Amino acid sequence: MKDFSIIIPAYNCADQLDNLLQQIEQIDYPKENFEVVVVNDGSSDNTEKVATRPYVQLVNHPENLGRVSARENGAKAASHDALVFIDARLNIKSDLLKNANDLNYLPLMGVGSSNKTLSTIDRLFYCIRRKTYHPYEPQERYGEELWLKPGEFNGRPKGTGLLIIDKTMFLNCALQDKGQDVNDDTRLLSQIVHEGAPILRHTKLSFFYHHRQSWPELLRHTYFRGPKFLDYYLTKGGPLFKPYCLAWLCVILLFITMSYFPFTIVILLLTLLLIHLGVCVWFSEDVLDFLTCLVFFPPIAIAFGSGILSAQLARWFSIRHLIKH
Repeated sequence: MKDFSIIIPAYNCADQLDNLLQQIEQIDYPKENFEVVVVNDGSSDNTEKVATRPYVQLVNHPENLGRVSARENGAKAASHDALVFIDARLNIKSDLLKNANDLNYLPLMGVGSSNKTLSTIDRLFYCIRRKTYHPYEPQERYGEELWLKPGEFNGRPKGTGLLIIDKTMFLNCALQDKGQDVNDDTRLLSQIVHEGAPILRHTKLSFFYHHRQSWPELLRHTYFRGPKFLDYYLTKGGPLFKPYCLAWLCVILLFITMSYFPFTIVILLLTLLLIHLGVCVWFSEDVLDFLTCLVFFPPIAIAFGSGILSAQLARWFSIRHLIKH
């Protein structure tokens, strides 16, 4: 039977952390075979107070250092070799550690369950993920196992919401760049796959992710996902670098064209409208999906695109250090 160290990086998520710790208390696994480490990443709310429990080892950051540092310091504080990184916004099942032990493989990745009927936001992100990662999402329709390995990495669903990994492998693959615009999910997982071992994403390690239900909070979060997307996918050598350069070329040509032919802005707006309608149809399984995407996809896209643009400008003007959550 493996010994596990559960590590929870936490930043201004007192309510979510309290909910997760209550679930951890109900885990069906010998208490002497796992520990809980919470890394309070400079929170300004009650995160530290919520984490102060007899069974929790609390690591406090004096300021917000970002998830890269939070994970690394949590790993260094852990006593056991099998690390279980859990996002504070997750709902986990009581058989999590039992199933991880039974699978007898590391590294492992959990699978987020989807329920689009819970809210408009849940429906929107269900639609986006279902098509973005087709045919692998929802994974319960695809199969129990999904492997992430060299050559079979980009285009597959992945994340560090629930990641179980050997401590030595994690520290060897830890990211050197700890900036808050670093893609701390995909870049880390890519290093694990290429320098450590293939990652097994398994439905026996299922969880539910609580999406932010406040639109201002969600748009702010989405905006800060933009720099992280740029860092892995759109930088030189990234999987979408060439299309990204082509997009910038099109934008420049468009501005030049509009300076000579102002009426082209009408054509541009009509084209964008048609693209939006097409994307909404493509994302949707039913009429309610279509209406949800039609109304709520544009603000998400604008927030995400604005984040990418701000990060690109920060890189061009060498002010990346100013990007902070």
